[in-house]
Amino acid sequence: MSESDTERPDGVGHPHPVKDENGPEDRVRRLPDALIDQIAAGEVVERPASVVKELVENALDAGARRVRVDVRDGGKALIAVTDDGCGMSPRDARVALERHATSKLSQLSDLEAVGSFGFRGEALPAIASVSRMRLTTRPADDDEGTRIEIDSGERIGEGAAGGPPGTRIEVADLFARVPARRKFLKSHGTEWGHIIDWLRRLAIALPGIHFEVRRDDRAPLVWPAVEDPLDRIAAVLGEDEASRLVAVQAEDPRGHLEAWVSTPEATRANANGLYLYVNGRPVRDKVMRHAVLQAYRDLIPKGRFPSAVVFLTFHGPGVDVNVHPAKWEVRFADSQAVHQLIRRAVRDAMGNRGWLANGEPATAVASSAGASSREASGMAPTTSRVDHTGGAGRATDTVRDRGASDWVLAEPPSPPTAKDAAPAALPGLDAPATAPRTTALQFGQLRLIGQLLASYLLVEGKEGLLLIDQHAAHERVLYERLRAQWFEAGVDRQGLLIATPVELDPLEAAALEANAETALRLGFEIESFGQGSVMVRAIPALLAGRDPTPLVRELASELANAPVGADAGTDTAEASDSDTRLLAAVDHAFATLACHSARRAGDHLDAKEQQQILNDLDTIPWAPTCPHGRPVAVSYGLDEIERRFSRR
Repeated sequence: MSESDTERPDGVGHPHPVKDENGPEDRVRRLPDALIDQIAAGEVVERPASVVKELVENALDAGARRVRVDVRDGGKALIAVTDDGCGMSPRDARVALERHATSKLSQLSDLEAVGSFGFRGEALPAIASVSRMRLTTRPADDDEGTRIEIDSGERIGEGAAGGPPGTRIEVADLFARVPARRKFLKSHGTEWGHIIDWLRRLAIALPGIHFEVRRDDRAPLVWPAVEDPLDRIAAVLGEDEASRLVAVQAEDPRGHLEAWVSTPEATRANANGLYLYVNGRPVRDKVMRHAVLQAYRDLIPKGRFPSAVVFLTFHGPGVDVNVHPAKWEVRFADSQAVHQLIRRAVRDAMGNRGWLANGEPATAVASSAGASSREASGMAPTTSRVDHTGGAGRATDTVRDRGASDWVLAEPPSPPTAKDAAPAALPGLDAPATAPRTTALQFGQLRLIGQLLASYLLVEGKEGLLLIDQHAAHERVLYERLRAQWFEAGVDRQGLLIATPVELDPLEAAALEANAETALRLGFEIESFGQGSVMVRAIPALLAGRDPTPLVRELASELANAPVGADAGTDTAEASDSDTRLLAAVDHAFATLACHSARRAGDHLDAKEQQQILNDLDTIPWAPTCPHGRPVAVSYGLDEIERRFSRR
């Protein structure tokens, strides 16, 4: 056969249908069942963790209250899942191993309100096609059960068997006869890591289910059934992690949000601490993830991430769970509303000043309207002290003339009167004319004790002592005022002598075009210039002299990565407040100006200046850190103080 008979004219190398003596072969043909199962296995069974996921979800859908998982060699040698669910009759057991057989759907409308974990009916036959499987099951009302054995999709045995009520499925030698798939599996430890990560996520969602997990010959990991979701979170993630979480609740006409999120001082180096759930199902969703991270955007240092357990429950249709074969992904009918609900609820919870850095966080519950169940206490209890020397962004100035006075005592402040009003004693911008924000803690109403080592303000709260870093606090105030006044006065734009074309990824160009108003508010005059290109005619005056290309690409990338537009679901004021964070260059400029203008560590402040810092903290959105990530305030609870003096 010549080369022209085997290759297309374009040289792609895709052969034409082979002709034989009986005539042309059909181009479209039905695939063998075994091949169909292995194709399904490629979609559903990515690795041993996928097998554990499918089998455990089947156990839960069967009404199991106790689930045991056994894993050997990272799941390559053996995965066994035992449950106390309803069990199956001999007929149901046989049908369950057939493709697209399920007890969870009966009609098309059921897809709009799927309440079970699984519903496609692909998992069992797909897993059986790439392993050796043994299924043993017995309903509670039957005297004996059923056992079925399958090897690479072929049924090799079936008969009666004894056993407790429920089902046990054993999967051995995963991908043993599919070497092309098996060689891509990682080490035993890596595969185990994927398994336990998913089991932890599932266990958090189901506190009322007893889980027992065994790895090789090691001691079992047991999560007993509990009533309080926070108890399960503590059991799975650890008591220390759970103690740093703040409770959040919010209600929306479309659904309900319940979450536990970390306080801003409790951060991680990655986003692995985000546990997201939709209707009780663990998911990986960009909209929810972005909403949580956006809520912390100016509260934690760049490159650090919060921990969060977020449960989103829809009252009716509004989410499609039939998006991915493994059901990790969902699609929202109104993603902007979901994003807004999560971001605002988490942000409101973070606005509670009843807890402060390095304290033992009080459990504050915030509604979407910003209400807190915790009363304004003035101080959160703490259990330990933390040394902040060497922190990122810490001023390196030496404390001047400390020998002259380590303490500058101040009288308790009295409420300000009209005649006391005077221009700001500290360098920086004037305070806004708006009233102070109402929060759980008002710094200006606490009793000021004095200044420690010309660097820290000591304040008495209802439950202990509060130390405020004067430089970090003043820097935060100036940063927020710079940003607010930049928008109030309008962003000055610097026109370019020659308009600059910028090539962008098509998705980024589309995002920039869709958010043209946001770009204009930031001081960029940009117009579309062909497919995937824009023409830049002006940039913010604050950034004059810089190359506009990286600035525009940075802004476009931020807008493209956001699941919703920068203005989605927000009013103009709220959108303006967050716009600068879309452009790191602008945010960095504000942070640098604020840092250089703020009072330094070592500056002696008189009583009026000390009080002004406290009052100014009440005029800005609360953030527990300066723009560079150092804590503004640290609390020492009365319990710890009395323990130090042996009063407890």
